[in-house]
Amino acid sequence: MSKVRPTISTTWLPMAAIGLSLACGAPPLTERQLIERSCHSGSLRDCGEVGWWHECGNGVPVNTGKAQGYYEQACSAGDARSCGRLGNMYREGIGGRVDLPRALVLLQGACTASDLRSCTLAAILLENGRGGTRDPAKAAKFYQAACNDGDHRACANLGTMYAEGKVLANDDRHAVRLFKAACEANWAPACSSLGRMYESGRGGLDPSPSQAVALYNKACEMGAGSGCLLMGFACEKGMGIQSDTTRAAFYFVQSCERGHDVGCHYAAQVYEQGRGVPTSRERALELYGRGCDLGNGVACAAAAGYYEQGHASPAARAGHYWERGCSNDHAISCVKLAEHLQRGSQPDPERALQALKRACELGEPLGCAALKR
Repeated sequence: MSKVRPTISTTWLPMAAIGLSLACGAPPLTERQLIERSCHSGSLRDCGEVGWWHECGNGVPVNTGKAQGYYEQACSAGDARSCGRLGNMYREGIGGRVDLPRALVLLQGACTASDLRSCTLAAILLENGRGGTRDPAKAAKFYQAACNDGDHRACANLGTMYAEGKVLANDDRHAVRLFKAACEANWAPACSSLGRMYESGRGGLDPSPSQAVALYNKACEMGAGSGCLLMGFACEKGMGIQSDTTRAAFYFVQSCERGHDVGCHYAAQVYEQGRGVPTSRERALELYGRGCDLGNGVACAAAAGYYEQGHASPAARAGHYWERGCSNDHAISCVKLAEHLQRGSQPDPERALQALKRACELGEPLGCAALKR
């Protein structure tokens, strides 16, 4: 016999509904019906459960618009989990456009209200600044809270902070412990990170190229683009494995296909230079474009160069990639964007000035010098 969920009031409202149903000869309401009726009767926290059904297609057709509406209602009533789920929809653009600042507000609120699954997503946005606010120290606190709750991704990201020693005091041994636990729990990127510690012999580990390669391969096979990228480097260098440029190219492409922006950049380079694969500018441009789509400013700049140098057309498309490179914090792209805006068929001095300011903010001397002229 199904039980009424604890979050649904067991006072007069649902019991009256059950009594009426039985009195009229209708079959008893199912738990699903009770939850939905409770939501529509004003118990907005239960709307979050209904939203989850619509997002996942649990017993109803997938309808992300309806899911978002139900989450909004539940979140406004203080349901932290619904706020977190709504934040993730804005983060990923599910059911609409991506809105990272809105996502960050919702995810931070959900995290501080003890929906610890939201802490990791909020921390990622705080660490990289993509939500409009960069606060690595706060990100570390959120990672710690989520890690304490058993989120292996959070533990791995926290381990990276300890290994880098920028936000948190360097502690390689603790980083290794975090990476090992997350890797053993099959969080693939943690296996890549642990492999790097073996490669360099950090955190009390004896240097072991063979162990590093085994971990990179495990990570790659589990779907981590970072693992495939590191396998590519190992094959190129012959580290812990026989040197093989063709195999290296294969791993770089795999890394890109699994969403690793740096993997796309290296995959493009091997096609550009013919290392282990036939030379192909068309394929290289495609891979640079994919890396740019994933947020790699260097890849954006490389794609822009193809159009600027006449290897692809139309030449004006270079400006599109310079702008995207600049938005991904690639300083030289900002300088090139300014040049493009100054000399184009429709000059835009104001936007050019903003691009130069951004280049200077990113530490590019050419941008700062141009501002003084």
